[in-house]
Amino acid sequence: MKLKQHLADRDIVELRAFARNQGLIIENHVAEGSFASELAREMLNPEHVREVWEDLSPQAREALAYLLQDVKGVPTLAFERRFGEIRRIGPGSLQQDQPWKHPQGAGEELWWLGWLARSFREIDDEMVEFISIPEDLRPLLPVDVQNPAEMPFPKPVPAPKVERSLGQMLLDDLGTLLGFVQTHPVKLRADGRWRYGDLKKLQSRLRLSSIRKQPLEAGGPLHLIFFAAKQMGLIVERGGFQRFGQALRPWLEKSREEQMASLFHTWREAETWNDLCLTPGLRCQEGAWTNHPRLAREALLEQLQRAEPGAWYDLDDFVGMIYESMPDFQRPDANYDTWYIQNAAGDFLRGFEHWPAVEGAMIRYIWQGPLFWLGAVALDESGHRWRLTSQGHGFFHGVEPVGQPDAPVLEISKDFTITLRPHIGLWDRLRVELFTFWQASEPVYRYQITQRGLKRARRRGVSAQRVLAFLERASGGNVPDNVRRSLERFSSFSPPRRRS
Repeated sequence: MKLKQHLADRDIVELRAFARNQGLIIENHVAEGSFASELAREMLNPEHVREVWEDLSPQAREALAYLLQDVKGVPTLAFERRFGEIRRIGPGSLQQDQPWKHPQGAGEELWWLGWLARSFREIDDEMVEFISIPEDLRPLLPVDVQNPAEMPFPKPVPAPKVERSLGQMLLDDLGTLLGFVQTHPVKLRADGRWRYGDLKKLQSRLRLSSIRKQPLEAGGPLHLIFFAAKQMGLIVERGGFQRFGQALRPWLEKSREEQMASLFHTWREAETWNDLCLTPGLRCQEGAWTNHPRLAREALLEQLQRAEPGAWYDLDDFVGMIYESMPDFQRPDANYDTWYIQNAAGDFLRGFEHWPAVEGAMIRYIWQGPLFWLGAVALDESGHRWRLTSQGHGFFHGVEPVGQPDAPVLEISKDFTITLRPHIGLWDRLRVELFTFWQASEPVYRYQITQRGLKRARRRGVSAQRVLAFLERASGGNVPDNVRRSLERFSSFSPPRRRS
């Protein structure tokens, strides 16, 4: 919107107030219909703009610099929250109250100079009022708008004595889920969810199950594993059972680093993983409102990327930075009265005063939850300090597959126990799961070769001879003689055919 258009929308009382505060004298003979045009011409004189600028309060200059960072302006609610309300006074009271003589804050100071314009934009099917600077006035203001100041990032803090980092543990637990689906007939409930008994069996095998007291809760690590597996098509529902999806095979061919990156980006780009409504202690109630999880998440991750490699930061400082510099990161209309969110006690959290309990809590959940589980950030013991990991840095700047070492990926004992090495790929791990039974996940994965497992593999078309060939390769040829002989005997045994 240009200045002339903005002035044309104001009544003559406001226009004369603008002229008076600008120190301009518009001749009395100028017709009322031409007053706005003449005033706009005078106000756009570059020398006059500089003179008005010199008389501005520091707060008004700050407000202009704030608005100049976005040519579209900012929501009126956000602007007024920071620089004071611009009172709306009806024509009947305007001349009597004369608010231009005593502006209440930087917002009104600029408004009664005629330097601020109101307009409306559609956001989420609703019309939202914005405050902006007229476009032909913007280049005349002595503010560097080409390089607006970047919000100050928190300063690093001392490194903790104890660091918690999960690395690729979430990927390992996803492998556990895939192995469970491969070896168990997982019948789904009518709503497509797993039965509680199967979930409890799976939970006992997970490494992440010790991280939270209730690993099966919504928004927990197991929820994220299931969500990512379904989003990527690794597991699907077929005939009422959980089955492998067609996307699994090409995904298994990727390196562990690429697989971890795919998990991160699945979460990062998801529209249906709602961090806000999954934040512990918050309850989202249904209503005529909606939020945009991906856009909010992206705004926070953009700031995360500014962290110095290896530096530690206080999470409270980071939350404070967002609060001071971009509080409306997930509410583009800056309206804090339209979302139906309750705390654990059932109290509705409406109004900007509840920002720490809503936005602040959500940021902490993202850092201490998904980003931590995905290995993107490391935490101290309390979860109050964090750093961006090298793996997290790779998520944003591209990952390079790490060549697998030549060392064997598993070790076989004479008691038919298989111990997996940490660097084993998920494809090889699924091969092991096919002909064995799980024994332990901590401190290392251990499986037991059994006749039942070998029979299961044979029913799936994998002979004991193929199992032995795999074990020879995966162990570097270190298959105990008794294990080799047993597999050879099992391979030579042909089960009796069923009579027709």
